[in-house]
Amino acid sequence: MSRPRRVAVVSPQTRLALARRSAAGRHLVLPPDFDARAARRAYLRQRRLAGATVLTLATLLLALPLLIATVPQLGTVRLVGVPLSWLLVGVFAHPLLLLAAVALLRRTERAERTR
Repeated sequence: MSRPRRVAVVSPQTRLALARRSAAGRHLVLPPDFDARAARRAYLRQRRLAGATVLTLATLLLALPLLIATVPQLGTVRLVGVPLSWLLVGVFAHPLLLLAAVALLRRTERAERTR
């Protein structure tokens, strides 16, 4: 008994997008004052800022469970009936992520302006 033949089902819009993508790079028009070296420096600066932000966030977010493991009293303290350890992990992490995103955005925009 032969296996059924595989058939790829693709949207016509996907085919159109794939066809356009190959031709898009050939017709790229850059502004006359485009500075490739400055663009590369800005890209690398933004990448470095993003890496530092991710590293800082990872360190802080990994430190929370370690703090809770080393200080077991955090599990016994309750605020509004919820253990403090749960609040630290469940509530503290979200504003931390928001602050990191806002800080990264501001530093990136400042780096673009000081080009």
